[in-house]
Amino acid sequence: MWRGGRQNTKGRAVAARSKTGRGLVTAPILLPVPQVKLPKRLDLARDAERALDSLPGLIVANWGAV
Repeated sequence: MWRGGRQNTKGRAVAARSKTGRGLVTAPILLPVPQVKLPKRLDLARDAERALDSLPGLIVANWGAV
């Protein structure tokens, strides 16, 4: 008769827990996916240049309003 060790609910011998991977962590595997190039929606340099170009005209247009 077999003595000691682990048994399942049916009384059969099974491998010890320490030999079945107890304490190991399952980690997901990430696969590379092709990326999409998105156009830039916010171009601060372009918007700043537009604001500077229009500033003198705004000053002259509103000079008499003050």
